[in-house]
Parts: sequence; structure tokens; C-alpha cells
Amino acid sequence: MSKDRKKFLFYVRYTLSVIGVLLLLSSIFELIRISRSDELSSSVQSPTMVSHRVLFLCSYNPLYYTYNDQIEGLKETLYPNGIEFDVAYMDTKKYGSEHDIEMFHTFFKDRLKKDNGYEAVLLGDDDAVKFALKYQDELFKDLPMVFFGVNDKNFAEEAAKTPMMTGFYEMDYLSDCIDLAIALFPERKELVALHDNSAAGIADEEIFYSLDLEYPGYKFTDINSALLTQDELVAALQGISSDDAVLLYMTCYSDCEGNTYSVLDRTNTVVKYADVPIIRNYSGGREQGVLGGVYMDFRHQCRDAALIIVDILENGADISNYALDLDTPSKSVFSYPLMQKYGISKKQLPIFTEYIGEPENLFTYYSKVLPAAVMIVTALLILIVTSNMAVSQQRIDNEQLKRSKEDLEKSRNRLKYQADHDELSDLLNRRAIVDTLARKVKSGDKYAIVMVDIDGFKDVNENYGHSMADYIIKHLSKELKEMSEKGNWLTGRYGGDEFIIMIPNVNLDTDSAEVIQILEAFRKPIVVGEETILLSASIGVSNSNFESLPEQHIINAEIAMYEAKNMGKNTAFIYADEMQLRLREESRLKNLVIEAFDRDQFYILYQPKVETLTGKVVGFEALVRAEFIQEGPGVFIPIVEKNGWVTRLGRIVTEKVIKQLAVWKAQGKELLPVSINFSSKQVNDLGYVSFLSDLLKEYDIPAKYIEIEITESLLLEKSIQSDRLFAELKGLGIRILMDDFGTGYSSLGYLIYVPVDEIKLDKSLVDNYLVPEKDGFIGDVIKLVHDINKTIIIEGVEEEWQFKRLCDFQADAVQGYYFSKPLDPSSAIDFQVEID
Repeated sequence: MSKDRKKFLFYVRYTLSVIGVLLLLSSIFELIRISRSDELSSSVQSPTMVSHRVLFLCSYNPLYYTYNDQIEGLKETLYPNGIEFDVAYMDTKKYGSEHDIEMFHTFFKDRLKKDNGYEAVLLGDDDAVKFALKYQDELFKDLPMVFFGVNDKNFAEEAAKTPMMTGFYEMDYLSDCIDLAIALFPERKELVALHDNSAAGIADEEIFYSLDLEYPGYKFTDINSALLTQDELVAALQGISSDDAVLLYMTCYSDCEGNTYSVLDRTNTVVKYADVPIIRNYSGGREQGVLGGVYMDFRHQCRDAALIIVDILENGADISNYALDLDTPSKSVFSYPLMQKYGISKKQLPIFTEYIGEPENLFTYYSKVLPAAVMIVTALLILIVTSNMAVSQQRIDNEQLKRSKEDLEKSRNRLKYQADHDELSDLLNRRAIVDTLARKVKSGDKYAIVMVDIDGFKDVNENYGHSMADYIIKHLSKELKEMSEKGNWLTGRYGGDEFIIMIPNVNLDTDSAEVIQILEAFRKPIVVGEETILLSASIGVSNSNFESLPEQHIINAEIAMYEAKNMGKNTAFIYADEMQLRLREESRLKNLVIEAFDRDQFYILYQPKVETLTGKVVGFEALVRAEFIQEGPGVFIPIVEKNGWVTRLGRIVTEKVIKQLAVWKAQGKELLPVSINFSSKQVNDLGYVSFLSDLLKEYDIPAKYIEIEITESLLLEKSIQSDRLFAELKGLGIRILMDDFGTGYSSLGYLIYVPVDEIKLDKSLVDNYLVPEKDGFIGDVIKLVHDINKTIIIEGVEEEWQFKRLCDFQADAVQGYYFSKPLDPSSAIDFQVEID
């Protein structure tokens, strides 16, 4: 190519580059002109066919301050995935009484009869979740339910344990708001909390006063709007020191006269009469005079909740794989004009803060256009430089082509390694190790498959965070990798905190050196900075039998690993074929229990309780049985509890007992109290006492004829639910009995404080201590129970001499096969004791 031609081509490229820059600048000015237009253009999305319908059960009405953010969050995720949703409003802020809820239940039940095509349910806030829990079997049976906006953490955790339910906890950012208030106004030494007596208001008040000691020198006071009239609230707001206070505006929508105010109405009152900076830990009010604050991003939480629904409906995901989410991002929003009033700069606020009422400057006004324009200019300039480098680049292309084959080979090997190995642990991933075992291990080989699971690893995640959890996985993976290299083992990461190991040429037992070595590796303390983490592992082992394929041994090892966990963890268990038989037997029993529920095959037997002083029958214990289940309740009740059916069975037993009392009453029989066993797992049945009360009223049975037998564990839990249960039972006039005393904590000292009327001494104590030279212990227990003004009944009495001895000890009543086995209703009500 001649010099003149090269020069000509250079000027052509240069001229074209200049023209391109001029055209680009012209396009930038055109974009700026368009951006200043008052008309807004929007892109039209391709329509998505509706393939699913879900229900959003909202606790409040559409005017509630969180509603718009919740709806927008749901739309952003559901609509693009072809899922439409209907909204049902409970409006419990205005209509939250038990009567209102029952009226809503009647309306809603009728609505579902007309339109029952919902495939899932979204629950907004606490009242909707309580409603869904109460009527799950009746209205939402087998429907996946995802809740959000629940601000009672304990309630959220309990609700998430319910089958077919998970959700999101509504975090409270009150402490962040207090930190901001103190940082922004260090000269103001009084913090005033404005709240009401709602669940959120009380929670805010508790958090507020819990921070008092963290800020010495600051005065913490509060105003409870639920205790004041509107005029008294105005006076209280006017009485706040304008020079020395900051107002924390929390949940406060009710007054002492039963009125409920909207956010707009309440905010106008607060802003008008409180001449102080106002910080709010919820959305709303920034446009009306609230300075600002940090609060939970409801829109973000609802998007995440909707994603779970999409995964379930579109991908067939199992809702039980989703644990309760305790962490939702926050938003910081401040009023820019009020920031100017109080002399607050942006530097004093979180970096992600949004500002309401901020004047737009040139950069802000064109911020959406200028970055794109700059990138276009940069790209064009790069292209100009690239075109000038084209000739030079061509000279090195041949050399690069020579190296390309080697680079491609390296890339292929690297990609294959990444595809077969877990990124975090650098061990074989689940797919790769299963494929490798299937490929390398023959049916005639001798080997052992070991499944290892870290005990309590979920607690590490919750207490120390994901970074610490990842570090521990890496540390333990390194330990296993070193052991594997020395012993020629094949090791992989099977799941989040599960590992799988193939050890060749051995069959293992629990005392094998390899098993002990693995257990010790997981027991060694892990030191991270100032923290020392102590862990353990549960190990399942399946030894080759020269018949089964490796895939079956993996399943067997996993079964054995779960057995090790059931044995108390921190141990190993060797798989045996009997385990499969046991699993099949459990499955058979489960099917029989399901059939018993579906066909109403449960029935009640009644075992008499005999008064020692008179020899008369003074009551019965109701014992549930099931037709076609030969095994007793000691076998099928654990199946019921394991599968979460205990609430359903508890209500069935209660209803059958009360109906039977009504039958006896109609027959003219003398009624006696019947005690019903109440499982500790029934404590989550929040509507049980109302259910019991309704039955007693329906069948006209006085409460004195029903007694509830509970276990020590339920008494010692001291949870909100258990305390509420005992209080409601006492309020209804129901006697509470402690069942199986002697099998648990069994300290007579704590009996003084627990709300029980009668103690039932377990048969195990009778068997062990009602014998010569030891029976004085039984007498002492009876005397001590009497000393604390409680009665005692002795279970498991099977011999005449036992009964006579217990009479000597002045036991109040006895129960056992000496008098009678459990009887059918007609035999029980006519049963009389014959004592020599």
C-alpha cells in the first residue's frame, strides 16, 4: 500500500471520527431537550398470561399507611410471573373484637364458597396470621401461606413452625431512630415516646425503655395516647419542652374513648401541637411535618414474600424449605425543608437516605440522561482509538492465535473443575461426588459411605452470621480434605452443613478409628479472633454389602445420620436393614392415622378415678383410641405429634368428650368430671379455649365437669402462649391437673408457684417406690402436696395392697387396673367399685 493511500485512509478515518463525535453531541442535546418535556413516556411490556390466582388477606384497610407499599411490592413480583391476586380486608384496626372476627369469618367463608380457586395465601400483619392459624384446616387446608409485617417476633417464630406456612418478621428500627435523634440533637436531653396500647405500640414502648441505660444523661419519658382523650393528648403535646426534647412518634392511632385515627389525622395533630423535632420509626408523615427517621422497607419485604409464592407455584418448590426471614432492609427518609430548619446536613444522615422536598439542581435534573450520554461518548472515543489501533493489533493476532489453543485448554479444565467442586469448601459438590461414586465404585467392592452433619449449625448462622458460618465450613472442609488425602478417601460437600465420605476397603462400626477421627475433627474448638466455637457432628454409616449400589448406600447413610441425631447428636450410628423396616412401619401407621382422621375413626374410653376415703368413682380420664389401629396411643400419638396433627386430634377428643357428657346428661346419669390430656404441642392452638367454651355453651355442660391434664414441660416453659392458656382456662372455671408427675423436672418446690389444682403421680414412681422399705417416700410426697393445698391422684394402681397402702397415706384418689381398665361410655358411667 502506497504512502498516499495510507495518508488518504488516515484522513478518512479522522474525518469520520469527528463527524461521529459531532453527531453524538447533537444526540446529547436532543436527549436533554426531551428530558425537560412535561410529557412522560413509558414502555409497553408484553402481556403475561395469567396462570395462577392467590389471595392477599390484609389485616387492615386500603387507607392504612403500609398498604400501598405492600401492594406495589406484590405487583412487582407477581404480575410479571402471570400471577394475579385478590385482596380481602379484615380492617381490624376498627373492627378487631372477637365478634368482628367471627362476622368476618362468616363473610369470608361464604366468599370462598363462591370463589375458591386460590392456590396460595399471602397474609399481611399479625391479625391476618392469627385468623389463618385459627381457620387453617377449615379455609386454607393444604394451601401454602406466606406472611409478612408480623412485629411480634415470638409469634412469628411460632407461626413459621406451622405446616404450609412461612414468612417475614417486621423489624423495628426504633433503636436506629434514637441513635439518630441523639446524634442530630446532642443538646436536647429529653426523649419523649408517643405510642398507644396496640401490639406494635407496646413493643415500641418496651424497646424504647430498654435503651434507657445505654444513654446516661438522657431522660426517657412517654405519652400513651390510648390513655388520653384527644384534648388531653393535645395538652400533653403542647407540654413537651420545645428547647430540650425530641419526640419519637411511634404507633399511636387510638385514644381512651375507643376512637381510631388515620396516620394523616394523627400526624396533623402531632405536628400542629408538638413544637419539637419529630422522629418516626415508621413510614408516612414526612410530607406533613415529621422530620424523618428509619423504618422497615415494606415494599422490599413484600417483593421477597411474593418471590416465595412464585417459586412454589411456578417451580413446585416446597414451602418447608423456606425458614422464617428475620432480616428486611430499612429505609431512611427525611424532610429536606425541616433539615434546613434544624440545621441538619446530609453528612449527618445515613448514606442511603431519601430526601422529600429537596430542590433539584442541574445534575439531579439530568442525572438519568448524563450518565448514559457520558458512556456513549466514552464508547465512541474507545471505538475511535480502537480503529486507529487496528493495524497494530493485526500484527499480534498471529501470535495470539498460536497461544489460543493452550488458553482454551486451560479454560476448559478450569471450568470443569469449577463445575465439579463446591466454591466455598473446594470439595466435590453433591452432583460430582454422586456421579464419581456411581462411576468408580463396583458392586463387589468393600467400602463404607459416611454422612456427616454439623449439629446445631443453624444456631451458628443466627448467632454469628453467615461470614462466620462460611469460615467454619472452610475450616472443617480443609480438615476433611487433609484426612481424605492421607487415607485415600473420596470426600464431598453434600449440602449446606452436610458432608459425604467414601472410605475404601473397610466396613466401619461406631468404634472404628476412622469414625472417631471424623468425630474428633468436628469436636475440636475453632478459634476465630476472640471467639471460640465448639461444635459436634452426627454421623451415619452404611457399609457395602456387595449387592446395593452406592446411591442406595448414600440414602442408607443419611437415614443412619438422622438416627444419630435422634439419639442426642455428637455420635455415630451404623445403618441396618431394620431401619428401613421401621420407616415402612411408621409410614403404614401414618396412613392409618390419616384414614382415622378422614373417616372419624377415633373414639374415647374412660378410666375411672376412685376416691380413697369413700371408694366412690369421682371422675374419669378420657383416653383416645382409633379403630383399625391395633397399636395403642403410645405408638400412634407420636405419629400425630411428629406430623403436626396434635391440634386437630386435641379438638376431636375435646368435642367427643363434651358430646358424651351431654348424652349422659340426657340419659339422666349423674355427671362426673372428665379429664382431657393436653399436649405441650397444642399450646400453639391459640383458639382452643374459645373452642372449648363454645362447646360447653352449645351442649349446656358446666365447666366444672371438664379438667385439663398438662405436662411439667408445658408448665416450665413459661411462654406467652402457655401463660395465656392457663389464665384463660382458669377464667373459664376449668381445673388444671399436672399429669405424669415424677417423669420430668419433679421438684416439689416449684409446685407452689404453678397454676395447677391437682397432681397426678406417675406409675413409674408407684412401681419404683411403692414397695417395702421405700414406700415412705410416696407418703412424704402425698403429705407435701397436701401441705401446699393441692390434691393428689395416684396412677397405675394394680394391686389391692397398693390401694390399701395409699389409703393409709391419705392419697385423695387412685386410678389403675386394680379397679378397672378404660371402659366404653355406657360401662363407665354405670361403673361402681366394690371394696372388701
